[in-house]
Amino acid sequence: MPRILDKMDENILDVSRELFLTRGLRATEMKDIAVRAGIGRSTLYRHFTGKEIIAFYIAKDILTGLRELTDTESERLNSLNNGYEKLEETMLLFTSKLIENRDKVRFLDEFDQYFTDDYPASEEADEYIQFNKNKDTVMYQYFLEGMKDGSIKAVKDAEFKIDVLLNTALGIAQRIIPRREHYLEEHGYCEELLKEAVRLILLGIKA
Repeated sequence: MPRILDKMDENILDVSRELFLTRGLRATEMKDIAVRAGIGRSTLYRHFTGKEIIAFYIAKDILTGLRELTDTESERLNSLNNGYEKLEETMLLFTSKLIENRDKVRFLDEFDQYFTDDYPASEEADEYIQFNKNKDTVMYQYFLEGMKDGSIKAVKDAEFKIDVLLNTALGIAQRIIPRREHYLEEHGYCEELLKEAVRLILLGIKA
């Protein structure tokens, strides 16, 4: 059962998020979080046993925000003709959010690199794993709708296809968005690469 966060927990997470997005996960220490939150380190450790535990909350929150649709966006998407058009537009919105949130993309990249070995044994890590296992997203629902209305090729592994689509977009974003200026200097383009990769994958599932 997910932990119920109190007011102090929320304050610590808000402060940690700011530090992680500006300084980075590795460069931020628990003492930095305690100082910014205006609490003692002993108090901080009573709420969270380490910055790694906090990082799971921040990563899950960022990924949720990047995937979520506003009411206006949902209304516009639901007015489109078929599942493929809805999925295509949703992926374009997702890539736009990745492009616009460079600090969040950078954090997710550092988070992935930080946890290359086993996750710590904790409820927070277990919840993060379950969060990623849940494929019942709006994108998945549009994929199913597209297969039903004939706009998307029928497959047996729709969850896997959506995972490929999302992780390809996120992986490319983590590679190029934090290095935008270098990519422009070295290749002459940056965001276009991400958009084209998503477009090519979408064409592969279009009926």
